[in-house]
Amino acid sequence: MFERRKPIKRPEPDKGPPAPARDKQPGKTPDTYQDLAQASEEGGFLGRMNQAFQDVLQSSRGTSRTRAPAEEAGEDPTVTADDLAIRRARDVKPKRMVIPEGVIIDGAMTSGSETEIYGRIEGDVNVDGRLYLGASALVTGNVRATQCRVEGLGEGKMECSQDLELGKSGRLNAETLAGKRMVLAGQVFGNVSTGGLVRLVASARVSGDMRARVLVIEEGATFNGRCTMRPPAQRGER
Repeated sequence: MFERRKPIKRPEPDKGPPAPARDKQPGKTPDTYQDLAQASEEGGFLGRMNQAFQDVLQSSRGTSRTRAPAEEAGEDPTVTADDLAIRRARDVKPKRMVIPEGVIIDGAMTSGSETEIYGRIEGDVNVDGRLYLGASALVTGNVRATQCRVEGLGEGKMECSQDLELGKSGRLNAETLAGKRMVLAGQVFGNVSTGGLVRLVASARVSGDMRARVLVIEEGATFNGRCTMRPPAQRGER
């Protein structure tokens, strides 16, 4: 007779001690959203830190200072979009605005602070402060500013309430007005008027009538037009 042999039980390979659960490792900082949420629910130190961070983040956002257009305009039907833009520009803390080269703005532009333009503006420009037009700048509309320094091209009327300086590379193709002083080193094709002094440096080229209280023309400058020297009583005239 045959004997039934018992099966031989082979030993299993040693797998080592089981790895502890991830959320139970002592001293390990949770690094996922689930870990942070769980730590917050447990009320641990990390949870309190996470809650404090969220509170600071929410409080730092603040509330919007810009009112709705209907509320800001009120019941006055004469208030336009430009009026609202000027009001908001005056309320904003003064900073410098820069329009870089290659940027094209199709429409009017209003600024309540110092402005530098190196791009192209297809419209009027109104600046309540100092305006600088770089050599690559082009403005097709009228320009109004407190002080102006022009190294680029202006196609429309240029009006500065104080001083205007035209660099050697600058060119103005329309009427140019300044309240106190005007120094021209570039090209002007249009009438020039100021209540104070006009100085044409050696590189200046002016074609148009000129009206000023004091006129200084350096050797080498070109002026083709009529000149009217007006007395102080006429300084407010255009």
